[in-house]
Amino acid sequence: MVRRVSAGDQAAGDAVTRADRLLAGAALLPPGGPVLDVGCGDGSLALHVRGRPRVIAGVDGDAARCLAARQKGITAVCADLDGAPLPYRDGVFAAAVCLDVVEHVPDPRRLIREIARVLRPDGVLVLTTPNIRFYPFVLSLLRGRFPRTGGPADEAGGWDGGHLHYFTFTDVEGLLRACGFARVEAFGLYRWTALTRWGRVKEAIKALLGDRLKREFFSGAVVVRATRAADAP
Repeated sequence: MVRRVSAGDQAAGDAVTRADRLLAGAALLPPGGPVLDVGCGDGSLALHVRGRPRVIAGVDGDAARCLAARQKGITAVCADLDGAPLPYRDGVFAAAVCLDVVEHVPDPRRLIREIARVLRPDGVLVLTTPNIRFYPFVLSLLRGRFPRTGGPADEAGGWDGGHLHYFTFTDVEGLLRACGFARVEAFGLYRWTALTRWGRVKEAIKALLGDRLKREFFSGAVVVRATRAADAP
């Protein structure tokens, strides 16, 4: 079973509930050791982990973004995340982050297995992806429209921002366990609620639901921290 972590359980959890995905990724990383940012984009993660004695490597499919990441101090490599192996040896990294990436690749299992391969035994993966069970998405389905979790269709990003897959917390737990990860902790990522009548209603509903259901329906993203199993292939 996935270990459900409430906002009050620990300082990291508190940070995540007030954060965007980059702050969540930085807050949940363990101290020390080299980190791999899978789908590093322009390297913005580095801005949130400064001051920690660690090396951050990045891999991304966009050459211009890799260049921008290098300018922020990330050792970035341009590589295909859709099908090629990650360009690193087995067991190199103490931790990895994969922030809003798995929904874009054709085979998420292949990518997660590659991340497990390059992690050390007991290495940590922090992963985020849009939560298809988020209540606005559910309401969209009830209205007869499939929710767009990645924004409007456009020529640059494709339909729904190029999202190919949709996940719940349970889906992500199953994916990670099937790909060599053991202990899975789940966190919520919540938007600030305006002090309006509807905002107060939402806060009341959250309180009634409890931590687990609050996370399932009010967290805009699935946020998990998982540990690589010692016997992972």
